[in-house]
Amino acid sequence: MKIGIITFHAAMNYGSVLQAFALQEYLRSRGNDVRIIDFRSAAQRRLYPAPVSFGSLYNAKHTVRRLLCDWKEVRFMAEKQSAFRAFASGRLRLTDKCFKTGSALRSYDWSCFDMIVSGSDQIWNTSAIDFSEVYFLNFTDRVRKVAYAPSAGPHPHVSGSMSGIPNLLSCYEAISVREKSTADFFSLGDVPVLPDPVLLHDADFYRTMMPGALKSPSDSNAVSLHDAGGSLTEKERYVLLYSPGKRNRAAEMLADAVSSGMLGKNSAAVLPEDRRMPVFRVTDGASAGQYAGPDVLPCGPDGFLSLVAGSACTVGTSFHLMVFSMLFARDFWCPDAASDSRKIRLLTAAGLDPGSTFFPFSSPEIQSRLSSALAGMRQNADKFWTSLGV
Repeated sequence: MKIGIITFHAAMNYGSVLQAFALQEYLRSRGNDVRIIDFRSAAQRRLYPAPVSFGSLYNAKHTVRRLLCDWKEVRFMAEKQSAFRAFASGRLRLTDKCFKTGSALRSYDWSCFDMIVSGSDQIWNTSAIDFSEVYFLNFTDRVRKVAYAPSAGPHPHVSGSMSGIPNLLSCYEAISVREKSTADFFSLGDVPVLPDPVLLHDADFYRTMMPGALKSPSDSNAVSLHDAGGSLTEKERYVLLYSPGKRNRAAEMLADAVSSGMLGKNSAAVLPEDRRMPVFRVTDGASAGQYAGPDVLPCGPDGFLSLVAGSACTVGTSFHLMVFSMLFARDFWCPDAASDSRKIRLLTAAGLDPGSTFFPFSSPEIQSRLSSALAGMRQNADKFWTSLGV
């Protein structure tokens, strides 16, 4: 079967790109010819601009600032975009044609595809800057339409006109969502709630994608900070910080506290500078202007996986950072887990309290619970696709 996927594959965001790749590879593993529809809207291009861009007044202002004051930021953004492009060209099976508008999609002959899938990620988040009704497959009526785990975002609310969306949804052969809140928001009734595509694979699947230097991370890096407290002095250990969008001061304070030994079961005093773990940070493309020095790394999606797997622990607000911390058994610190339905569902499945800020994913007991929960989620995804003959 030839299947097309439309999602946020071109966003310069680690979770967006990796979930697109994960769904592509999952469907390929079931014997299908899969292509990701290379749709890149003007809004998305403005959201993730080149280091020198005059595509909008906002981007033009920042371009002038970078050219006059901060060539390091220009170099950082260029390196990051190059890393994302390399991943896309090497890993994503894109359509030969790149589509920049809805009308371009509508004028294309889609009869060569047997099925088009919308999802996953927040493509149904009507308040997202790069939202478009094309993610409801309004550009064709000639193929089978399926939704796999699209999301309306952590806090769905009406933004703009939604008058045509119910009619578009009625044309789907099958719909699943990533969170029940998405089903409720669009009044979809009792549709399957299925896992984000990155959860359809285990850690070994992602290790094959890592750059050689961190392809086989040391098992010692999985030592729980909850148990070790402030006694960690290994120079190769580090804390990874990732909070997409605007800088999150609560996450930064957590990372600093973990690094300095203030948090942990046996912590008692602040460590001197030479005994602290370094904090490395990654940002999404929309917040590349947060460049603040050598501790911010301009890696691509595969480099991001290596950083998670090689860390002592991770800190941040990113849903996908939490997911990969789970998969790689890295302890995770988060200031806002209880406010995000996506995180709540997974943490509850692992028997953890979303109201906490610390999640000991390195614990063998927690890993055992996660293994059982993920097996059930993957089985549900398999049933969904099997029922469609995929």
